[in-house]
Amino acid sequence: MARKPRASSAPGQRVTLKQISEESGLPIMTVSRALRGLRGEVSEATQRAVLAVAERLGYRPNMLVRAIQTGHSMNIGVVLPPIATFSYELLRGVHDELARHDYLPIVHWQQSDKAIDATDERVGELEVIHHLLDRRVDGVIFLPADDLVFDLHVREVWKRDIPLVAVDRYLRKSGADFVGTDDAMGARLAAEHLLSLGHRRIATIAGEERIGPFADRRHVFVETVKAAGGTCTVVEVGKPLMPRLGQLASELLTMKPRPTAVFLAADHYAPEFLAVARTFDLSIPRDLSVIGFADLEMASYMTPPLTTIRQHPYLIGQEAARLVMRRCRGETDTKPVELRLKPELVVRSSTTVPPKH
Repeated sequence: MARKPRASSAPGQRVTLKQISEESGLPIMTVSRALRGLRGEVSEATQRAVLAVAERLGYRPNMLVRAIQTGHSMNIGVVLPPIATFSYELLRGVHDELARHDYLPIVHWQQSDKAIDATDERVGELEVIHHLLDRRVDGVIFLPADDLVFDLHVREVWKRDIPLVAVDRYLRKSGADFVGTDDAMGARLAAEHLLSLGHRRIATIAGEERIGPFADRRHVFVETVKAAGGTCTVVEVGKPLMPRLGQLASELLTMKPRPTAVFLAADHYAPEFLAVARTFDLSIPRDLSVIGFADLEMASYMTPPLTTIRQHPYLIGQEAARLVMRRCRGETDTKPVELRLKPELVVRSSTTVPPKH
């Protein structure tokens, strides 16, 4: 005699494996294996039948019990600084990819530009990572304060055999995996664009050299300009960002002779730089061409719209999530993975041929 379908449980009442077993007519162990996705131990037909009963009864797995049983919490720690839209898009990519595979990100927004000292930033982010490990995350995705993170500093991660994926900044002195942008390629695209317009007297407002992406952008940009017979003035922005940026912009724009084009190592330098340029009655791009790096959302809304190098933070987040999940499942060998996504040149109205005078 066929079983009569049972209504789902009352709100707030937890459905048990025993109920699913009774409803499906299958042993509790078989039900447990089917719900845990152990397809090699149960047939697909059995798993479909168990999942159908579980759905009808409104079953929700007890993730704490599952974590104790399997040793996997299905949680991934994510540590990011709140850098404009870049971190948001990166996080969105991480979240969407993890959610597709039933993983949950535990997010911590890390302190960024307000930190006074680089060492303080590193100590702070490593404390956060250790807090995440204490909550038994299966893996960690994080955007480091800089590149000076050694194996010694993340020894707790390696001691617990936890996958660690760095995004945007490649930790050469650590065994972490890496997913980010091909910053060298992006800097070359920026230099070649300005050179193709006829600029030969060029400057760059560079980020701190201790931060890998900024170092790559600076060195390759300068090398490309010089290889084409141009000159390149380099000024470095430190912290605090805004007062220093305004001062450097003023010094750069009063140089004799003044550069005809400027490469900003990050889009978020652009609003302050353009504001200073306006105080000198400079028209962008008639008197000075400006190109940025990142293609943040604000770039297309600036006056004039900013020519820039487009990164792909959403895709970086997706790839980082895929990599950390593969590590969690033991599907990747022990050698650290380095994955760099290609950027694109986005030409808008802030660059043109150099002035004739």
